Order: sequence, then structure tokens, then C-alpha cells
Amino acid sequence: MKKLLYALVVIGLAILCMPLESFAQDTLTVVPATFNTVINSDTLAGGVRAHPDRVYRFQRGKVYQVNEPLRINGSFTAVANDSAGIRPPVLAPAILLDNSSVDHFFDLIGKGSKVAISDLYLLSQRSDNTWLGWSDAIRVNADSVSVTLRRVVGEGWSNVFINPSYWMKTDFRDCYFRNCQGSGSWFGGQIFRGPGGMCLDTTIMINNTFFANSSYLIDIRGYTPLAVFEHNTCVYGTVNPFLIRQASNLHIKNNIIYSMHSMGGNPTHVYDGWFLNYPDTGSSSIIRIRGNDSVSYWASLWWNTGANKPGAFTGPEAWVDANHGVTLSMLDVSQRVFDVRGNNWFMPTKLTDFYKAYNDTVATFDSISVPVYQGAPAVMRVKRTLIPPTWLTSYAKWTIDSLAGVLSPNIVVEKTPMMEDPGFAADVNGHVDKMIDYVHRISTNTIGTLRWTFPDSSLYLPDWPVPESFTYTNTALQTAATDGFAVGDLNWFPAQKEQWLATDVKRVDNVLPQEFSLEQNYPNPFNPSTTIEFSLPKQAKVTLTIYNLLGQQVATLVNATLGAGSYTTEFDASNLASGTYIYRLSSDGFVKTSKMLLLK
Repeated sequence: MKKLLYALVVIGLAILCMPLESFAQDTLTVVPATFNTVINSDTLAGGVRAHPDRVYRFQRGKVYQVNEPLRINGSFTAVANDSAGIRPPVLAPAILLDNSSVDHFFDLIGKGSKVAISDLYLLSQRSDNTWLGWSDAIRVNADSVSVTLRRVVGEGWSNVFINPSYWMKTDFRDCYFRNCQGSGSWFGGQIFRGPGGMCLDTTIMINNTFFANSSYLIDIRGYTPLAVFEHNTCVYGTVNPFLIRQASNLHIKNNIIYSMHSMGGNPTHVYDGWFLNYPDTGSSSIIRIRGNDSVSYWASLWWNTGANKPGAFTGPEAWVDANHGVTLSMLDVSQRVFDVRGNNWFMPTKLTDFYKAYNDTVATFDSISVPVYQGAPAVMRVKRTLIPPTWLTSYAKWTIDSLAGVLSPNIVVEKTPMMEDPGFAADVNGHVDKMIDYVHRISTNTIGTLRWTFPDSSLYLPDWPVPESFTYTNTALQTAATDGFAVGDLNWFPAQKEQWLATDVKRVDNVLPQEFSLEQNYPNPFNPSTTIEFSLPKQAKVTLTIYNLLGQQVATLVNATLGAGSYTTEFDASNLASGTYIYRLSSDGFVKTSKMLLLK
């Protein structure tokens, strides 16, 4: 017994002597009356944090009035206190003396900063039930920022929930985005969208729910080393859920896509190219893919003749970004990854019946510019019918068959996805009526300032838990994902989510790493689970273990031989006490240790 105790002490001392920064953690509990004062006063000139390692802990059940944006130049961590079943801390816009309000909450201005937000409810509605105008929850105004969100709820943001203007890394898991809609603009209500052609670092969205949001969920239009959109539940959307046609390394897998792109389009949007659906002039679609093309019918129709036609459509190779080290060799089309599998796409019968009834009775005509083969566009008078969305456009199918399949073996797109009715609850199914009314108003130019929120327009203060549920009754879909689990956000199937987290490690990238690495866990601090990522340049035996500060081993996350690649694994510390823990990776002579903080 003495020998064992001595060994534990020696291990503990060895860990304490490791070259890590101080284990002490500066944690400050924020009360509503001092919210902006406390955080913004912890700011030096230029927005630098006076206490860069401080963790701000918000109180569940409380409401925090935001009277000025939080300008953050450097790393920032915000968490909620641990109190099961109580509504997350709500951040809502304050009503200022002149009756105005801020139009965004967070302004990230520090290059290279790491921002982690967990268990907060970011609400874009004031206490008088007034929605903010053109608003963003988070604005990214610096380069190389990393944003990690866990169990965050974003509600009612009319422009973009997170609005990046620079190269950044994004990781959203177990989050919920609802009722993000533009007031008077059906292209508002986006979740993640940057400027066209902006290259991005890794973008991860896993096990999130998107409900009654008007517009884009992800935007991958430039180079990215990895973009993953997996196990998400996406229900009701007005326009394209994805801007992805030139993505270089994209995985869209195991998602429920229900009544998304419900607007479809009318000829002004589709044929006239305003909706960016060219070169497919037949319909709008959920999935689009484009490669370098100067030979197809569509290329001739849209690009090869007439004024201002450059002669070819481009794929991801168009997005060289020297400022971020993105070279043409990194955009090698033979290495392009476009992996779309295991998704379930369903359009409610009520909506498809509406399209037919509307098109049978519409009498409005528009004069629009229509492309003419080998000639300049012609102005034609076209009836304003609705063109329902498709899964893939004809041009996307041509691209897969004629370009992608030749240029890269990593283009795997299911041309016909699962098309099953999930069997949602009656209140969720019934919300299609508001969606139909909204689409009709768009088509007739009578949208006004209408929002189509669920359950109504008065959401201050929000109910908790949220009133809707996306647990579905279709048993076939409950095991239909490519990994054998339910399609969609696994948070609606807790037993499956627990199993899914326990499935050892998950391969996240098709790009071979150049060296062994162990990344900082995220989020950090965490409660109760966190993600650890590591990379192997070759096949090797891997051991990843967790220790407390006494040197006692509390968990073994990985003990296996793995092939070359990048991996993630989840550490669930539900049964452990708050405090600092050490995680250690050992593989083929490579050893690295780092710390993480469990904060309950």
C-alpha cells in the first residue's frame, strides 16, 4: 500500500512539474446588474482583456441586458453555472434612453483569438417584444479567430447569427438556432455566412437543430481544409440552406432536411440568375456542386458568348488566397472532397400542393432577362410561377458525371437521398401553414415586415425547455444514418447520443497530416463534455489518457492502432468533480500533455 501511495505521489509530482502554465483559473460569476460593467471594464485600450485567462460564468434563470457590444481583442470564455433544468442565462438587447438598442452582442477584433461560449441563450428580442433590426449575434472583424459554441441557443437574428469577414475556425455542436428571420427581407435570418469567395479554416457543425430560419445555414464558397455538416436537424427554411458549390473539402452527412428552400424560386430568381442558380436554369436545389467547365451546354448558355462572359465556370481552384497560405496546389481538383451521404430530404405534402394550386391560378407576368444559347440574353415576358426545389439540379448531376468523377475519386454525392416523412409532432407539422403564407407573400411582393416565428412573435422571455420537439416517429430513420444511428440531431435521441459519444474516435479529415499533434480541447473550460483532437502522420498505436492532479488515471479515451489521419474523441466528465485535469497522448515516441478545466 505504501509503495502504491508513493507511486501515485511521484506521478502527481511529475505531472505538476510538466511545462504547463499555472493551473489556477480566474473565474468570475457575473450578475445581471453588473454584466456590461464587469466585462467591458475588464478591457484595456483596443479591447485587450485585462485578465486574458478569465472565465465569465453567467447564472441560469437570469436575464442580462446588453447595452453595448462586447469588443473582444484576445481570447474569451463564457459559460453558465451548473444547474440542471433551469433556463440558460439569456442575453437580450437593452432598451436605451433614446429607445434604440445595440445591433450585435459580440465584436471579435483580436487576431488569432480563441472564443468559447457555452450554455448561453442569445436572444434578439427586447423586453417590449420588439425585434432588433438588421442584427448579428457575433461579428468577426479580425483574422484567424477561433469560435467554439456548445449548447448555445440563438434566436431571432435578422441578418447573420455569426458574421465572419476574415479567415476563421468555427465549431458548433449541440446548439439550437430558431426563428432567425429578416424583418421585411426573406434573405435575412442566416446562421453562418461570410463574403463570397472568402477562404475559411475548419468549419464544424455537428448535432445542432435549425428551426424556422429564413436563410443560409453554412457558407463554404472558398477554400477550406475541412467542412463538416453532420447529424443536424434542419426544419423550415425559405431559401438555400447551403452555399457550397465550390467547396474544396466538404462533408454533409446524416442530416434531416425538412421543408428547406421552401421558396424554391420564381423565374426572376432562377432564369435571370439573380438567385445565383445559374448555370442550371431549370430549378433551385438543396445541393450544388460546380467544377471548371467550358464545354457543357450550360457553359455555352451562360458564359461562352456575349458581353461580360469569361468563358468558363470555376471550381474551388478559383480561390487562391496568398494572405492565408492558400496556394493553387492546395486546390488541386484531383484531391477535392465532396461527400454528401445519409441525408433525408422531405417536402411536406401541404407545401407541394400549395405550389400546384398557386401555379394554376397565378396571372402575374414579369419582364426578365433570359439567357439565349450562343447569343445575348433576351428580355422575355414570363409568368411568375413558383419553381419547386430539387435535391440536385441537372447541372449538378452533369458535373458529378462529367467532371467530378473524372477529376477526383472523392466526389460522393447521393443523387437520390432518403425521402421519408420523419413523423414530427403535430405542432411542428402545423408550422408549415406559416411557412406557406410567407412563401405566398414573397411571391406576391406583399411580405411587409412579416415574421413567421414559432410559436408566435412574443418570445421574450423564451420558454424553457423550448416548446417544440424533433423526436420523430419514423423508426426506419432512427437507424438509417451511415454510422447506424438516427438521422438528424442526436440530442433528440439521448440514448443514441450517449452511444454515439462512446464510439471511440471519429475520423474527421481526408487530408494526411504531416506530423503528430495534440490540440487544445474545446470547449475549455467545459461541462460536462469536451472534444479532444489529435493527428497521426502514419499508422501507429495511440494511447490517450486522462489524469487528475494527483496523477491518478481517471479515464482512457483511446488505446488502439489507428491509421494516418486526424481524429476527435469526446471526454465525458459527468462523474467527476470540478477541477483541472491532464490529458496525455502517446504514439510512436511522440508524447504530449496538456491541461483542461472541468467547471460545474
